[in-house]
Amino acid sequence: MNLRTKHKRIKWLSILWVACSSSLMAQQISMEIRIGQGTEAVGLPLQRPEVLQGRIESVLSPLKIQVTHSNEGALAQAIGTNPHYLEVTGPSGHLLVGERFELDEEACRSLPDGTLALESSPLNTLSAADSQLLGAEYVITPHWTLEGVLGEMIRHRLSLPKPSGTPTVWLPLGDGNNLKLIPRLSLPPQSRLAWILDRSTVWPAQKTILPPGTAFLMKNPSAVGYGFSLGGDQRKTSCRAPLTSGPNLVSYPFASDLRLGLDWGKESDGLAASASPTSCDRIYLYDGENFYIYGLEKSGRWMRILGWGSESVRWDVSEPALSTIPAGQGFVLFKLKSDPLHIFRPPQP
Repeated sequence: MNLRTKHKRIKWLSILWVACSSSLMAQQISMEIRIGQGTEAVGLPLQRPEVLQGRIESVLSPLKIQVTHSNEGALAQAIGTNPHYLEVTGPSGHLLVGERFELDEEACRSLPDGTLALESSPLNTLSAADSQLLGAEYVITPHWTLEGVLGEMIRHRLSLPKPSGTPTVWLPLGDGNNLKLIPRLSLPPQSRLAWILDRSTVWPAQKTILPPGTAFLMKNPSAVGYGFSLGGDQRKTSCRAPLTSGPNLVSYPFASDLRLGLDWGKESDGLAASASPTSCDRIYLYDGENFYIYGLEKSGRWMRILGWGSESVRWDVSEPALSTIPAGQGFVLFKLKSDPLHIFRPPQP
């Protein structure tokens, strides 16, 4: 079924849900995401299938752990060359469920089986491994990358005789930093897609990572939109998504609509509410060349804000509160204060 929803003139991403027919992939579903002209914040609410799982037996150093994993003797083949992350998934009630480390794939391939090397990265939700990880259950999952999701489509579009315009993408880099990337084609006859940073630096394709709980911002100048299929697993455990003060590119990392005030969006989630629209945390939703601002009002509702940046800034009481953000719709969350322990929890029943 094709779901196309409008809320206050905001055109949401169109999402097609298809159950996977394979009994070996019963947890997988497929989504069709379309990005129109203008600016959209896009999230990927599915995960790529995990390649390893196991238990952490000991911590050898801040970035090296000893594990028992389910694919004994097959670590190098399992992780390949793609970027991966290790995530704590259990046991139930474990203090660190949802915490993540980037995996150092190259170092792992030179280590004995059962030893994993972690990478020091701003994408880690913990700075170092320590004794709290002992006995934790984990999975290793490949990252979604812009190269993998959009690369072939953009390359094809730019190689047309009359290209319809080059998109610009902003990608979260961790610690509140964003990358501005512009895709370009190298010269023929073997044209390749490159992601250009600061107009001159080539950013590695394997580093165009979209971590769980984040979104990328895409400005598409063409009237022809972009569409892509996303097939993967549904997340079942909580997801750490550290927030900095100021703007954060985020999305709900579960394959269901985000119900504000029920699944997330309350003061108990570390968000600031206020009677004043200038003293609360805010959500920015993009719609082409426009965006709409909502603030967490003291009643717990996300109310529309009008006149931002002027002396007449006020709540728009003529409109109903924002109650739902569809799956796959990213947004900018402007935080008054940082929240490094912020977490997205699975949808409520």
